[in-house]
Amino acid sequence: MQRDAHSPRKESARTRIVRAAMLLFARQSFSETSLREIAAGAQVDVAYVHRTFGSKTEIFQQALNGLHIVDTQGVQSAPMDPDHLIERISEVALLRNPRRVEEVEPLHLIIRSCASSEAREILATFLATHFARPLAAAFGQEDIGRAMFAISLMTGFVTMRVAVGHPALLAMPDAELKAMLAKVLHDVMTSS
Repeated sequence: MQRDAHSPRKESARTRIVRAAMLLFARQSFSETSLREIAAGAQVDVAYVHRTFGSKTEIFQQALNGLHIVDTQGVQSAPMDPDHLIERISEVALLRNPRRVEEVEPLHLIIRSCASSEAREILATFLATHFARPLAAAFGQEDIGRAMFAISLMTGFVTMRVAVGHPALLAMPDAELKAMLAKVLHDVMTSS
């Protein structure tokens, strides 16, 4: 019998905790997720989770750090092609409810926890670092204001589709939604 590469026996307890947290934070908000649930998902004692990370905020930060939209170091040395980056961002925006941690995208955590005052600063930093700065750099812009506006439009779309679950958005084909979102993002980044 072949074992899953992500079976609890093959991963360290720390890795299992972060993976369990990623999946939980993708399905429910920061405030709804407890250390006890994370511990149960990781198959460890809740005291061990607390000793290892210190707080739920630190686990949330580690969960986000495990998810990246683009290689930010690559962007810093040579900006990504703007069209490729917008295509990637548009793909990420077409979220589905994750069943496995490999299906978790940063926007799952962002959308589920954006109303949490405890997670807000972490999310603002993550969005600026992993979405807005790479997007601004790809379009040769120093200021990330326009990119943050574009990202806010995208997160609004994701909120209506994923969190609210509006039937009209759920009924539209992914390819059509992706094309419309890419056009809006491109238009925002290139408008004068």
